[in-house]
Amino acid sequence: MRATELFDRYVFGGLSADEKTAFETRLANDAEFAAAFDKHKTLLESLNQHEQRNNLKQILSTIHKQEFGNDTPIIPIKETFIKKHGKTFAVAASVAVVAVLGTVTVLSAGGYLLKQQGNAITELGNQITTLKYSQDAIIEGIKVAARKPAKMYAPANIEGTGFALNNKGYFVTSYHMVKNADSVFVTNSVMDRAAAKLIASNPATDIAIYKIENTDAIKNIPFPFSFKENVEIGEKIFTLGYPRRDIVYGEGALSSLSGFGNDTTMYQISIPVNPGNSGGPILDEQGNVVGLIRGKQSSAEATGFAIKSGFIKQTIDNLQDDSLKKDLAFSGKKSVLKGLKRSEQIKKMQPFVFNVMVYKK
Repeated sequence: MRATELFDRYVFGGLSADEKTAFETRLANDAEFAAAFDKHKTLLESLNQHEQRNNLKQILSTIHKQEFGNDTPIIPIKETFIKKHGKTFAVAASVAVVAVLGTVTVLSAGGYLLKQQGNAITELGNQITTLKYSQDAIIEGIKVAARKPAKMYAPANIEGTGFALNNKGYFVTSYHMVKNADSVFVTNSVMDRAAAKLIASNPATDIAIYKIENTDAIKNIPFPFSFKENVEIGEKIFTLGYPRRDIVYGEGALSSLSGFGNDTTMYQISIPVNPGNSGGPILDEQGNVVGLIRGKQSSAEATGFAIKSGFIKQTIDNLQDDSLKKDLAFSGKKSVLKGLKRSEQIKKMQPFVFNVMVYKK
């Protein structure tokens, strides 16, 4: 007798008393046999629940026909309908709830739901709502009641982070955030809202380079960043970004030389990153830029991914405009931040890390 046939006979009471005793003895002593039986029983339960759902549909259809006729569309249920069929409807609804919960259990046991959540990168552009801006405007209005009212702007569709490539106004951010943008603006602690225009992009590596139109606020401030292409697993790293209106600092370590799905254009990083961090810099202890935040694994906390800084350089090297390429050339000098304590490093970096506001039609 095949195992599946034996399982069916046990479940549906088809075994003799001696056969049932022998079957249960084997279940208790044979782990592999017991596991196979559990899987078979789960499958039978799932099939039974599917049949119950079909029966529920038939019950509801029959009741509807009895009450309203074949050609009458479904309308709000009358009081007389509830009185007449209340018990039947309650039983049917209970069966439906059990069936749905059973289906979720089967899917979870098979790992399906977990796989669907785990196999994706969450992009970290911050989707902005009108309500959030209204609340912020009220709070800001209270703070500046004694001063001249601040300018009010329409909320952006997406907000994120970008960082400067030099003090001439060029900065880099995530392409996925600015894709199909109608307009892009930036601001930070030293710069009022300023428009920026797209200079170059590389969708394959999720890199976009922009230029700020008005650079008066930063053109005379010493540029703090240098760029480093090689970094080792275990090195301490940190980031600055705009998951909220004020700049936020985070720190962790570089955990892998490849990113999601073994993508060699990315690093895996152990830093908590949130919506709004996309496009932010990843820096080593000396303040060298080693990458640009791409996103995080949706099912894992504090597991992020960053595009390697070498691919920013590659995007620049592939430009056709030689004068623009010269403007954007990576500096060969060592970091001016080396040896400074972290708070001093951040003070020098802040003017060159931007809150990026993206508007789309």
